[in-house]
Amino acid sequence: MANSFMVLQVKYLFKKYTGQIAVLVIFLAVILIYYFFDPSKSAWFPKCPLRELTGYECAGCGVQRSFHAILHLRFVEAFRYNALFVFSILYFLFLIILKYYQSFRSKKTTLNNFFSKKCLFILIIIVLLFSLLKNTDCYKAFINNL
Repeated sequence: MANSFMVLQVKYLFKKYTGQIAVLVIFLAVILIYYFFDPSKSAWFPKCPLRELTGYECAGCGVQRSFHAILHLRFVEAFRYNALFVFSILYFLFLIILKYYQSFRSKKTTLNNFFSKKCLFILIIIVLLFSLLKNTDCYKAFINNL
């Protein structure tokens, strides 16, 4: 009797959280792929179309290699590949901590400020400026000296 109750509870939880479980499984699969395969040595990882066509790097260039380096705890190397990606991980971790911290409180105003139009505009400006900065000799010299 108790065993069938547990089975029903597990089925209920799977049914209720199917979307979250699917996202978690996909996220874990991506982590395993990027942990075991180096994007700089594997030909089947996607290349940046902007860099392939123009030779200029976009804000996302180096994210795959940076993610691989982070998974292997090589943070300076990850920062060299894409500094904005490293900072964005810290930003999203801060948002996750803030979300769970505020879930115990009734006020959601601080978290809502991070998803406002003004904040989104600022993030877009940061990404565009990083894209421009990343292609300068000054930035490349700075990154290579780390």
